[in-house]
Amino acid sequence: MNRILTVVRGHKNEAMATASRFIAACVEAGMQAGPDVADAEVIVAIGGDGTVLGAAAQAIERSLPVCGINVGRVGYLAEFEPSEISELVTALRTDSFSFDERATVGVTVGETTSYAVNDIVVEKVMSQRIIEIAVRINGEPLATYRADGIIAATPLGSTAYSLSAGGPIVSPELNALVLTPVAPHSLLSRSIVLAPDAEVELTLKGERPGSINVDGRHVMQVAPGTPIHIKRGQPNVQFLSLGQHPFPQAVREQFGLDHA
Repeated sequence: MNRILTVVRGHKNEAMATASRFIAACVEAGMQAGPDVADAEVIVAIGGDGTVLGAAAQAIERSLPVCGINVGRVGYLAEFEPSEISELVTALRTDSFSFDERATVGVTVGETTSYAVNDIVVEKVMSQRIIEIAVRINGEPLATYRADGIIAATPLGSTAYSLSAGGPIVSPELNALVLTPVAPHSLLSRSIVLAPDAEVELTLKGERPGSINVDGRHVMQVAPGTPIHIKRGQPNVQFLSLGQHPFPQAVREQFGLDHA
């Protein structure tokens, strides 16, 4: 790969300095790299997991692979550290890497569909008021939750908001959809792990509206009675990998776990 599009979110000194180092190393290796590269073959995000998520959204739209160089706190989505820039540049120059296909999750309201790498969240709008969400799975009623919201997460997103709401950690190699209620006032308070082809329909009951967030980005407000359809996304996202950080290591490093 000779044309690399770089994405740096924000203007933190460390991220900008790391991006400059990476671009310089690419240019020295005879490649084009930078934020304005035309006809890019890969997107490299420099920053934290939020930066990688933003770059992944671009990658899905443009049918490109993506990878991340982690800057700052320990990252789960960014495979490479700044100390590994030379290894990444060599891999890009020689095409000596693999692709990890990761599932996305899509949400459709009316004629509008959005895709997430981590999660779709349907949540309350008014901070002091919970909402009622009726859930159907493959057309069958499951339950009506009185809660702050519901998270529909991919396996990759299971370590993000879903985990903080009490959801399980799911290996990204496992094709599944994880439904997790947020602060439910219900006997059914645990996550539900669904098959990859499951189709979920959420409908707000009562009079309170809800908000739909896609990978942390607000996309719309929905009125009660509006069907919200959630299922696995049609496009996957391809993460460029050198296989240096397997799943157990990534989890261990993200959460600072001890190991034998």
